[in-house]
Amino acid sequence: MSKFVKISTQLRDVALVKKALDDLKIGYQENARYVHRWSGFSGDVPLVVQGPGLSVGLRAKEDGTLEVLADDMQMGRVRPLMQQVQQRYAYHSVLEATAAAGFDLVEEAVGADKVIRLTVRRWA
Repeated sequence: MSKFVKISTQLRDVALVKKALDDLKIGYQENARYVHRWSGFSGDVPLVVQGPGLSVGLRAKEDGTLEVLADDMQMGRVRPLMQQVQQRYAYHSVLEATAAAGFDLVEEAVGADKVIRLTVRRWA
């Protein structure tokens, strides 16, 4: 029998999560209702993410981070999805912070290990 699970993340900014999902071409609904049909949980969340064969909710916790609401039977698909989202979230977060500090993106490369390497520069 499936169970309702909550997974803590370090994600904080819903706008950056949406950019990450757009990059990955993963569908989502904003300010939607997430329903876990087996446990009876139902609640309004800022994002409901619809990936291949799964539906998860993202909602804010008291500390400002987002938590993932999911079904434990889908964890085999949720974990890789969230790893991709976290990588793209970090990418956009770094670009936003470096731009705010006056840096420009000079080069971007993705290695065989799927690590994104960014080169930024600031002209004085």
